[in-house]
Amino acid sequence: MDRLLEATLNVVKNRGEYLFLDVSRPYAYTLVARVDKTKYIVKVAADSEEVSQSAIKDLKLLGTYTDVSAVCLVSNVKGQILQRGVVHIRDGITFMSLSTFADLLDGKQPFFRLSRGIITASIDGEKLKERRQKAAMSLGTLALNLGVSRETVYRYERGEIEAPMRIAQRLMALFGEDIVKPIDVNEKPKTRPEELASRMIQPHVYRLVESHPDAVTREKKPIFISSDRERYAKTVELAQALDAEVEGR
Repeated sequence: MDRLLEATLNVVKNRGEYLFLDVSRPYAYTLVARVDKTKYIVKVAADSEEVSQSAIKDLKLLGTYTDVSAVCLVSNVKGQILQRGVVHIRDGITFMSLSTFADLLDGKQPFFRLSRGIITASIDGEKLKERRQKAAMSLGTLALNLGVSRETVYRYERGEIEAPMRIAQRLMALFGEDIVKPIDVNEKPKTRPEELASRMIQPHVYRLVESHPDAVTREKKPIFISSDRERYAKTVELAQALDAEVEGR
């Protein structure tokens, strides 16, 4: 078993349980985990580049129709190590390290995001302005303390720009950790209309490419459509893990 996957299973089992697992080939997902009452559809890969665009679409469709969060656990993003507390968001799917996922399961959300090789955080501008003024600190004084321009601090307070990791950490040290907005990793994925259109088989039925079911739809409950005998048993197992029904065709 892959070391990252083995470590992932240990993290999940120490905090909850895994309801589904299949590593027979690189599907869009690797396992379904449940911790307390929260479920996650999880893809485990060494690098984000190993997760194809069609797999991303599958994850979004499955997450949307089962109302379950979908995440990818990776060590690297395009060869760059993904640090603890830092996530990478690609087309609405969150990539994170196993340590960040463990923190999430323990109730600690990440603050930082990696995009185009740069790590940034979103500052709570209202809190920053309020606490700066409470500390009798001018824009210029804070700017000098941070090593940025007065205009940059002003834009942080207006929520116009994100702060580099170094600046965000300095602001957290000065004004408290909640000066930075946490990233809601548990937010369910949203599938864009054009993505739905590209996968539509018939009204409200969408094709899955790198999954055990052939398609997904929803009535009172999510429904997995399966016509492949070899994958049918695993489709049923996945459906049970995600509270879905299976329809054979």
